[in-house]
Order: sequence, then structure tokens, then C-alpha cells
Amino acid sequence: MYFKLLDVSQFLFYAYGYVLIATAVISWIPDLVQTKMGHALQLATDPYVRLFRFIPKLRLGGVALDLSFAAAVAVYFAVLVYAFNVLFHLLMRG
Repeated sequence: MYFKLLDVSQFLFYAYGYVLIATAVISWIPDLVQTKMGHALQLATDPYVRLFRFIPKLRLGGVALDLSFAAAVAVYFAVLVYAFNVLFHLLMRG
């Protein structure tokens, strides 16, 4: 039973990770940001990404790269993999 619960929760957390990636892809296409799907994706991801907005933008000439989103995605997947690995090993012991 615990493994089924772990599988379902892992699926949901990975799905949110893919929503984060989809938001990044859509942000590169300005016309898609203004669609209902673009607004829904930003509504779903902004609360988490806002935690990383303290990271300053990298200025390259006239372009500014927002690294906070990349940091948010990297931290999300790193913590996700680590957390599920620990949970799996704890369940295997007991």
C-alpha cells in the first residue's frame, strides 16, 4: 500500500515539474503567454518560483537573463529525486 501511495505522489510531483518546464517553454513565446493555458501555467507555478526571485538577473549587454526560474526548476527536481530516494529506502527497510 505504501508503495502505491509513493507511486501516486511521485507521479503528481513529477507532473508539477513538467508544468514548471512547460511554463518556461511558453515564456519564450510571447503570444502563448497571453493564452488561457499560459495564464493557467503561470498561476500554478508563480507561487513556487516567487521564492527564488531574490536571485539577480544576469545582464548580458542589452539582455537580462532571469536565472530565478532555472534555479527553481533545478532545486525542485533535486529535492524531488532526493526525497523520493530517501522515502523508497526507508520503506524498503521497514
